Formats: sequence, C-alpha cells, structure tokens
Amino acid sequence: MAKKTRKEADKKQHDEVSGDSKRKNKFIVIGVIVAVVAAIAFYGYRLDNTVDSSFASIEGITCETKEYSIFHVHAHLDIFVDGHPLSVPAGIGIEDNKCLYWLHTHKPDGIIHIESPQTRNFTLGQFFAVWKSTGGGVPPTNEEPIIHVNGDLVTTKLNETPLNAHDEIVLVYGNPPPNIPTFYQFPEGL
Repeated sequence: MAKKTRKEADKKQHDEVSGDSKRKNKFIVIGVIVAVVAAIAFYGYRLDNTVDSSFASIEGITCETKEYSIFHVHAHLDIFVDGHPLSVPAGIGIEDNKCLYWLHTHKPDGIIHIESPQTRNFTLGQFFAVWKSTGGGVPPTNEEPIIHVNGDLVTTKLNETPLNAHDEIVLVYGNPPPNIPTFYQFPEGL
C-alpha cells in the first residue's frame, strides 16, 4: 500500500510540475504574441505618421519622411537680379536627407517639386518661406519682384501667385533681362 501511495504522490507531483510547465509555456507564448502585436502597431504608426516633428511646419507645410504622389506637380522658376540670372539652389525644403517639405527642389535647375498628401493650392510665397527656412541665397525679399507667368506679366504678389503644373514663373528684381522666358521644357516624366 505504501508503494501505491508513493506512486500516487509521484504522479500527483509530476502532474503539478507538468501543469506548471504548461502554464509557463502559455505565458511565454502570450508574451511573444503581445510583443509581436506591439512591434507591428509601432511600425504601423511610424509608417502612417510620416511627419518629422523635429522640423517646424512652415506656413502649414510639414516636413515629411516620404514623397507623395497624391498631388505631385512641378513648376519652373527663373530669377533675375538686375538682368542677371540667379540660380535656384538644390535642396530647398530638404532637411538633413531625413525629410522634405511639400515644396522643395532636388537640383539647381529651378524646378519646384510640389508633392502633397492632398490636392490643394500652393503659392510662390509659401515656396519662398520654405526657402528662407531651409536654404541659403534667397533673392532680395525686401522688395516685391515683377512677376511673369508663362510669359505674361501678372499683378499678383508672391503670396498670391499660384504654383500650377508646368508653369514657367519668372521673377525680376531691378532691371529686367533682355528676354523673359515664356516656356520651360520639363524633362520627360515631370
């Protein structure tokens, strides 16, 4: 009888140890699942939250960690100061190769890239605000330039001049150049 009681006690202890192991394994599995779900939620949030909060919004334009194709158009800007061309530099609106504002330049070719998560109107004044905040060599801003759009003289100010797809915008500070550009041949695909 003592053997039987010993066997029953051993079986009971084995069952308790086995049950503890099963519970422990369940907690490990649940912990792993929770960690995976948390990682997915975190990276999903990072993908959805593309605004780099370490850079200030400029006139309602945020610095994003990705480029958008929802509203993606281009305009071209020529600037003349006393008849001489002034280059529009590369990298306007691009911060530390970490993020870019919806209005930016990639090359010193005068092409303004307008890439926004929504269709909306942007102005030359907003581009200049981004330029002042993120680049150097801003043209004289203490005077309003004479503005031409697609060869036509316009009476709008910088903050009122829209940036439309494939516009050729010319700003003249001081004396005008001999010829005002009326058209810009955008590279294929732009």
